[in-house]
Amino acid sequence: MANSLALEPPGPSSSGPVISTTVVADDTLTARRVRSTLRAAGFGVAPVGDTASEAVPGQVTVVVCDLSKAASMTILRGLHPANGAKAQVVVVAYGSRNINVREAINNGATGVVLEADLESCLPAVIRTVAVGHVVVPRELRRCIVRPAFSHRERQVLGLVVTGLQNREIASRLFLAESTVKSHLATAFEKLGVRSRKEATALVLDPGEGLRALILDAVSQDPALG
Repeated sequence: MANSLALEPPGPSSSGPVISTTVVADDTLTARRVRSTLRAAGFGVAPVGDTASEAVPGQVTVVVCDLSKAASMTILRGLHPANGAKAQVVVVAYGSRNINVREAINNGATGVVLEADLESCLPAVIRTVAVGHVVVPRELRRCIVRPAFSHRERQVLGLVVTGLQNREIASRLFLAESTVKSHLATAFEKLGVRSRKEATALVLDPGEGLRALILDAVSQDPALG
């Protein structure tokens, strides 16, 4: 599980905790893939239903749902195991920029797995959240940890978003072009992107909350206007 923040735990054993799961998803294909993956990994899968309204209390340790259920997290967590604790919730994300991921985490989800990594990562994610840890793919870490940019990085990113090239940015900021490239590389790493196009799309995405942070570094400096 190289793309996740948590370490992959050891596989299931006879001495490990018994984990019961269920699947709540609007997308039929995703629900089938999740159930197949869970059964192949040896998890019990309770037949709870495909919508949050059909979810009823039962012997469930981990609920796997899609991101459309982010607003129903309280209902899903109410599916409790025998010891009375609330169920852990793992959500399936369909890309690294889905704005509902932060909502799901804020509402109590403790695990996220990318749809592309479903079969390879879901079993390990479930074992990890079942023992009290939070697992989020590296691509989505900004959903729980806001990138900390230096003032210069914010200026460079802001000018990239306005459409300037490195040479133009260097001229505006009175920097060497190599210095601009260095700041940009660091900013890209913090954002988890690889290109100017990806960085621009991310900064302008209203669900990311980065627009004001980045563009204010440009608009508040008269020399850059």
